[in-house]
Amino acid sequence: MSLGTPKSILVVMLRRIGDVILTTPALRALRKLHPSARIDMLVEPPCHEVLLGNPDASRVLLYGSAPVNYLYWLLRVNRERYDWVVDFMGNPRTAALTAASRAPVRAGPAHVSHRWAYTHPMAQSADRARYSALEKILMLRSLGLDADASDYMPRMSADAESEEFANESWRRMRLPPGPVVGLVPASRRETRRWPAQRFAELGRLLRDRLGARLLVFWGPGEEALAGAVRDGIGTAAVLSPRTGSVRQLAALLGRCALLVTNCNGPKHIAVARGIPTVTVHGSSDPDAWNPPDSPLHAVVRRSELTCIGCRSNTCPTRIECLSELAADRVFAACERLLRTPAGEP
Repeated sequence: MSLGTPKSILVVMLRRIGDVILTTPALRALRKLHPSARIDMLVEPPCHEVLLGNPDASRVLLYGSAPVNYLYWLLRVNRERYDWVVDFMGNPRTAALTAASRAPVRAGPAHVSHRWAYTHPMAQSADRARYSALEKILMLRSLGLDADASDYMPRMSADAESEEFANESWRRMRLPPGPVVGLVPASRRETRRWPAQRFAELGRLLRDRLGARLLVFWGPGEEALAGAVRDGIGTAAVLSPRTGSVRQLAALLGRCALLVTNCNGPKHIAVARGIPTVTVHGSSDPDAWNPPDSPLHAVVRRSELTCIGCRSNTCPTRIECLSELAADRVFAACERLLRTPAGEP
């Protein structure tokens, strides 16, 4: 079934920095298929920052949170007369926006209850979870599109101003010689948050055994948590500077030799910047959030637990998948990556 040759396409993924980053390979696949089309992407701030300078987006459109913005965009997408609208978010709001566009091709997830909004439902992999960035390309392929599924790694650059911010921050922190390992102890969900004391234990191991310097990252509302990790490590650990934008954070992450993190947005920024990562997983499924078979990106979790990867935001017990995950196990993954030359398995 041919969908024709579109002159204009709207890609919708409103929120979550990580989810927007993981949509960019699908955006790239669409650009390869239709190099002359206008391809817009609709996101909420601050997610637009990860798209600045992206060669595959013709325009980055900002969706605001106020109710008046919803009404505005219902009218706006209709007036734009898009040929295709591809809704990767698939919630009731984005489905309504997609339907309002009246585009000849309105694609969205086939498994949602509001699939009535879509003329072309996109199927997700039924056999197992796949890396989200790859999964979105496979969803395009389910429409009969010859989307390039081999080029699924997200990529993100930092602008010159943000790079200068990172350079100046590095000078001010005066970190001693040694590899700098970034730690990101925060996560929105407690079932995805390795305890601060475990991060501190890991930091001490990295310092004492590998001579690493630890840079503890934090965002709004996370400074106390990051401070507890820094204080628990002691010598050779500092807090990252306050960042004013996602791109400043990306520039700082880009200077780390390794990032140790929970399942969160900074992890996906690091992957897009080509920084090796070790991700601690509890309730989240690592197959969905980590590049498959990548020597640069390791996963540590208690696979021996029957409840591991439950995908729940709450735990009826004491989150033993994370609270009892020993720092030694995470250190082993860190040591392997830090001692493996770039590009070697």
